[in-house]
Amino acid sequence: MRTKAITAIVAAALLLSACTSSPERKSGDAAPAGATTASPATSAATASPTATSAAPSTPAATKTSATTTLVLGPQGYGALRLGMTREQAVATGLLTPFEDAGCPQAFIKGRPAGQGRVFLSPERGISAIWGWPTLSTAEGLRAGMSVTDARGLYPNWTVGDGTFAEGRHYAKVPGNEKAVFRIGTSDNKVDSVTLQLANQNCYE
Repeated sequence: MRTKAITAIVAAALLLSACTSSPERKSGDAAPAGATTASPATSAATASPTATSAAPSTPAATKTSATTTLVLGPQGYGALRLGMTREQAVATGLLTPFEDAGCPQAFIKGRPAGQGRVFLSPERGISAIWGWPTLSTAEGLRAGMSVTDARGLYPNWTVGDGTFAEGRHYAKVPGNEKAVFRIGTSDNKVDSVTLQLANQNCYE
């Protein structure tokens, strides 16, 4: 009887052990029903930045002086250009009314009295613009300077008549092959500077 009792106890213990053991899982086996499986950690989706169309950069405005220094040449004086028709010249607003006698003549507004004369050729348009002492060329030529200094600015200076000290002379205009500077001299000084068409036909 004692042996049967021991055998029964051992059998019961083996049965209980079999019921409580967890089944061995192999990689890839499905989890038992009702088991919760931990999902692998995933990085949060990064939203792609919204493309914003940047407005094209605007270059900084070029600062200009309140007073613009005007020069005589190479094409003209300010908006007034050699070769312009009468209508175009008047439209610049720079001229007094034209006086019709031979080649029509006008004056640049605001110039010293009797200076700043402009000639209009009926065939060639604006043909000559006469300067005044406070108006210089782009190279620095102006009435009142010495002939020596003036000749240094234009090596191509040629004598029209007279001498360098007293007479009428011409120099090519840098930047405009169709024009010349007509330079009057007296007492070894420049007394007049005119920008004119090389083929102007309004005066000698």
